[in-house]
Amino acid sequence: MTIATSSGIAALLLYFAATLLVLRRLQRARTGRSLPLVLVGFGAAAAHALCLWDTSFFSSEGVNLGLFPMASLVAGTGAALVTAVGLFRRLEWVGAILFPLCALSIPPLLWFQGPSYALSPGLGFHVLLSILASAVLGIAAMHSLLILLQHRALKRGHIRGGVLRALPPIQVMESLLFQLLWAGLLFLSAAIVTGFVYVDDMFAQRVAHKTVLTLGAWLLFAMLVLGNRWLGWRALTAVRFTLAGFLVLVLGFFGTQLVLEFILRH
Repeated sequence: MTIATSSGIAALLLYFAATLLVLRRLQRARTGRSLPLVLVGFGAAAAHALCLWDTSFFSSEGVNLGLFPMASLVAGTGAALVTAVGLFRRLEWVGAILFPLCALSIPPLLWFQGPSYALSPGLGFHVLLSILASAVLGIAAMHSLLILLQHRALKRGHIRGGVLRALPPIQVMESLLFQLLWAGLLFLSAAIVTGFVYVDDMFAQRVAHKTVLTLGAWLLFAMLVLGNRWLGWRALTAVRFTLAGFLVLVLGFFGTQLVLEFILRH
């Protein structure tokens, strides 16, 4: 068994274990830091990183920017961020959605390989910022889904039952959502700026739609955070904008990459 396979299996099992720990804490409405969850979360992220490394994500040819390696890297980065934030404040409920997605990203990582590219330091920095932006905004999107469920439960008077009773008040959840959005927007803005600086032609034939969709996502997120500050946009408006912006961002990279790799074979 190769290092990639063994570390991938370990990461998959640890992600499922972390999911069970999160669900158990939610069911019991526990608050405060959970050391077992932090240890399992970091263990899963470490095994995931080792799996990425050994599947030729980094090679003599450059960096593997294929659909599945990049999707797995973004998911693993998000898991590491959620676990790290758990050392200072509660965000583990996002793990109930994120950790299973991380586990599901492992098998395609082992089965499919994408194209590798030699990156300059500037382009490498652009890719790093793009990964961080996607991870943070993905966390915000998952967090917004929980706000949507919480809002509907409040409307129906069911908030006292089930795992939703373990969540903070909806005002706290909304405040945390906008903190995530500001951080994600900052990373996304930096990624766009470095893209224009270091990418030779961001509107080249194969990346024009990717650039346009990324700018569209940035516009939606910017409208939301400014609308919250100046017009008081909250609750369902924030959820809709967050999910729409993240969907456009996903289509911009992953949708484009899917077409290029598996349909056009570029």
